[in-house]
Amino acid sequence: MKEPDTFNYRFLEQDQRIEIYRSHLPHWRQEGAVYYVTFRLADSIPGSVLRQWTEADAVWRAAHGITPEMSETEQSARYARIPENLRQVFERNQHRRLHVELDRCHGACPLRNPAAAQQVAGALHFHHGTRLHCGDFVVMPNHVHWVVVPYPDNKLQIVCGSVKQYSATQINRLTGRTGSLWQHENFDHVVRNAGELQRIRDYIRNNPQKAHLSQGDYIYHKAEWILDEQ
Repeated sequence: MKEPDTFNYRFLEQDQRIEIYRSHLPHWRQEGAVYYVTFRLADSIPGSVLRQWTEADAVWRAAHGITPEMSETEQSARYARIPENLRQVFERNQHRRLHVELDRCHGACPLRNPAAAQQVAGALHFHHGTRLHCGDFVVMPNHVHWVVVPYPDNKLQIVCGSVKQYSATQINRLTGRTGSLWQHENFDHVVRNAGELQRIRDYIRNNPQKAHLSQGDYIYHKAEWILDEQ
């Protein structure tokens, strides 16, 4: 599908309605915004590493008055009341540790198979122009980075779930594997401004080289409708 020359997208607007909820990770939602999403295969992070992260996050949340006994609504409300600079440091640390570990290419890495990776790339593109605008992405051996703008009434989690469900079915059929392919929860981030978007795009473009991948071990796509920052 040919991409249109222009598309109106916007960044996080603090004075507009923001929906915040959390599972293991905090998730922010704002209609019409640009998101940076990372989703990973179920075996991409060793269990021992995940346990360390869970314990460290629980200590941080408890220090800010958030405990497991609280309802999800209360946890989200208390998280939103934490000063923004502290939340940003916490989220950047989560982001950094996740991406460092993913680039070590743990697990079976079925997406090294070009045919499997192409199933994911096709799913990312599939609803472009109907439910979302598909931005830059890279399909790595055990994870995906994606810039995306869901259209109104198309929730990000539903869009990502559709991509993961379809690609998992096709890849399991292709490789003869069974069971869950993707980790249920995604890392997602509402892009704050044009400078941050450019840094994210640069990261996506350079990720294969940073992870020391060879040509054919990944699929990279650059969206022409996003303007490069001058």
